[in-house]
Amino acid sequence: ERERAVTFDAATNADEGMDAERGETDAHAQSAAHMRTESAASMLERDDVCHLTMSGREALEAYEKLGPLDGDVEMPRLGSTLAALLNFAAAFRVFKRFLITTESVIVSAVSVASTLFFILYEIDGHRLGVNVSWTFVSFAIIYPLTGSLDAAFRRREEALKQLSVFKTNVLTFYLGHRDWDWGENGRAKLPAKHVNEVRWMMVQLVCDVRNFLTAPEVARLVHLNTSRGKVAWEKGRKIQWAIAQRVRAQFQKLSLTTEVLKYAGMPGNESARLRQFHKDAYMAWENLRFLKTYRTPMATRAFARVYILIHPIFWAPYYAYIVSEMLHDEAGGYTGEDVYEVPTYTKGLVMFYACCLSVITSLAMLGLFNVRYSLEDPFATKERLSESEGEYSHRYTRGQDQVLINKELRELVGELVVEFKDTFETSGGGIPADLYPLPSRSRLQTIELEVPEVLHTTQTSFRRRNPTKAVGDEEANASL
Repeated sequence: ERERAVTFDAATNADEGMDAERGETDAHAQSAAHMRTESAASMLERDDVCHLTMSGREALEAYEKLGPLDGDVEMPRLGSTLAALLNFAAAFRVFKRFLITTESVIVSAVSVASTLFFILYEIDGHRLGVNVSWTFVSFAIIYPLTGSLDAAFRRREEALKQLSVFKTNVLTFYLGHRDWDWGENGRAKLPAKHVNEVRWMMVQLVCDVRNFLTAPEVARLVHLNTSRGKVAWEKGRKIQWAIAQRVRAQFQKLSLTTEVLKYAGMPGNESARLRQFHKDAYMAWENLRFLKTYRTPMATRAFARVYILIHPIFWAPYYAYIVSEMLHDEAGGYTGEDVYEVPTYTKGLVMFYACCLSVITSLAMLGLFNVRYSLEDPFATKERLSESEGEYSHRYTRGQDQVLINKELRELVGELVVEFKDTFETSGGGIPADLYPLPSRSRLQTIELEVPEVLHTTQTSFRRRNPTKAVGDEEANASL
């Protein structure tokens, strides 16, 4: 077009007797005034442009290129000494999170008191120390704790598996409504805003699933065996039941959306596939609900907690026996030359060692119990965003191994709101205009996605905590 414009202007200027150089300048000025940025689609029509045509060799070369974490922007590596120190620091932080609790203080106090009692209390000048067997502790406390910990971890793995099935099938079901076509643009028969309605129903479904899985825990021992706990149990169960009913209602409504596609002419085989996605998502939801509602055997939890609390009392004679073996004093049953002459401070250190050993043994058992307890509910029930930053400041209730259900389902909602640019159907969604009618040259690499901007959740939570503050416009009020 620019060449034709130059030729036309030059001929006109020659007929009018104007200077050839001036005519060429005017032609270039006129073409520059009407010049537009060359689009990707028009570039594909040019024979000399092939950078979007990737051959097999070019694909391999693209794979061999440096990634974002290679080369100059490689993540900093830690030296062996620094890495060891940081690992110990991180381990102590986890140790503090799981063991610096009220229960650990109580168990430690019982351990110290029991050990000191059997060390200091004497009958006829003899200390109450005996080499008690630990066989009972191994099969009554340690073995059930490790077994139930493995079962709780398998529950977490099963929750991750079912969550991936739920996310995959929900997203694929939505993509079927958004993108799938049949015949010669059979989607044109769909009602207006069909995809928007389906998206809204699916977002409501995901929100209800999120609310159910992040509900407070009401299936602990305290909820079923105390009066105050029963009040919380009844209230929590009613809320969870109401949310579960809403989830089932959303699945019922989504079942009809496939019928709308069939009324518009969708073939039976494709609608059957959508039915399969619907069924798999429903099954995954039921599995997630069961994992949230039902727990590991309650009796094993009760036995482990009681045994951990009282075992220092019955095994304190063992620590008194250790003191006797280390001091070789008369209170330990030694006489004559077998009695060691040790300073007073040495006796104090030996007693301190025995108390520390008793406390460490009790805390080791309590630590296993707390780890198992934190995995009892595989879903993180408290996940908050920092008000000043967009980072997670507190993600977990107890452990670091729970499923961040709020984060995972937020990603799913983010996928549900993505659309292709330059679509032309009134039903919403559909393929871009560059792909239908079918072009002579493929334009798949020119497709662009449109991701809407979402109001940050911290703003919503802040406004909900401050209901008297005016929002400012009707749109924000509607979004809240």
